[in-house]
Amino acid sequence: MKKYMDYIGIGFWEHIVYKNAVIAKLFSKLLYLYFQYHIWTALFTSNSLKNRTLDQDDTLRYVMTATLVSSLLECNIIERINAQIQSGNIATDLIRPVNFKKMIFAKSFGDTLAKGLCYFLPLTIVLYVTFSLPIVSKGQLIIGLASVLLAYGIQFFYSLIIGLLAFWLIVTWPINMFLNAIYKLFSGIWIPLSMFPDTLYRINLFFPFRAIYSIPVTILTHRMDDITLFRSFAVQIAWLMILWISSCLIWRMGRRKICVQGG
Repeated sequence: MKKYMDYIGIGFWEHIVYKNAVIAKLFSKLLYLYFQYHIWTALFTSNSLKNRTLDQDDTLRYVMTATLVSSLLECNIIERINAQIQSGNIATDLIRPVNFKKMIFAKSFGDTLAKGLCYFLPLTIVLYVTFSLPIVSKGQLIIGLASVLLAYGIQFFYSLIIGLLAFWLIVTWPINMFLNAIYKLFSGIWIPLSMFPDTLYRINLFFPFRAIYSIPVTILTHRMDDITLFRSFAVQIAWLMILWISSCLIWRMGRRKICVQGG
């Protein structure tokens, strides 16, 4: 257990070692919040939105909370695994007395702790001071945080699967860029999914992306009845299990392939 705690520390310090980069990223997130607020305010003021399933306050609450959650859930697992496979260091990782997937998770968790301290906490303070509306539905705060934890697991296994494709593709950044664009659109991090056209919304039901942002953010910001909450958690748990099983299968096949290649 101690060795994985050490990896958590490595992930934490790797993120904050370049202080200027941390400051620049925090500034970019503050700018993103500022632009999000004014863009959505302008859209509602100009009556440019036709599919108004949410009013202005609900929409602003959603996009602000989505930005907060994204500051925790964003990860660099794909790039980390890709770099290890391209450099050949994966062979060294495989002979170490540690579980590779647990090591990756520990480093990612340490990275998330750093993001919570460097981005999530300052952004939350800024929103609390400047935003006149209550951001989170207090009655569902604990349930919403549980949903965020499930979303973190889904995000991890999804990223792990894409990263492990480097066993076959060697270079994954082109497919990563393509999937990242689809992921951000369909996950609800930019636009509430309730504002999607009906056809696009139905297509999205077959992908895991909404379980990462749309479901936890909606639980945090909007009151739900017990049946809707149960269905939301069921969707997240189902996708978590599907992605976990898929990652295990891809990992086994990938290990065989790298052994055939000679390490």
